[in-house]
Amino acid sequence: MAKFDAVQVNLWCADVERCAAFFRRLGMPERFRFPPDGEPHQVEVEAAGVRIGSTSARVGDEPFGIATTPGENTEVVLWCADVDSLHRAALDAGGEPLTTPTDSPDGRLRYAWLRDPEGHRVKLVQERSRA
Repeated sequence: MAKFDAVQVNLWCADVERCAAFFRRLGMPERFRFPPDGEPHQVEVEAAGVRIGSTSARVGDEPFGIATTPGENTEVVLWCADVDSLHRAALDAGGEPLTTPTDSPDGRLRYAWLRDPEGHRVKLVQERSRA
């Protein structure tokens, strides 16, 4: 069985900087940028030990021959302590609301969906304490 050292999710983007800026505004520090100057091909931020890379769809298509489409087919799930506050912060950071924060039918979770500025779905999830 393989042992993994790290986990990273890459989001194909038309505008790498715009996508990365959204996640930085949510408090995720930038960990990597290539190239270091000029238009970025890849910018990575980190949250809870997982890296999220904003990757140029154009660069994936051109030099690597990987067919890429920014946006729709990806969802990033962010577990947090306060969905309502993070939802407001995400909208202030340029997110587009899909649902308002709501409780799951069984009351275990609170969640909301939005889209980042590049169209990727972002789900915010909060685990409710059981009394």
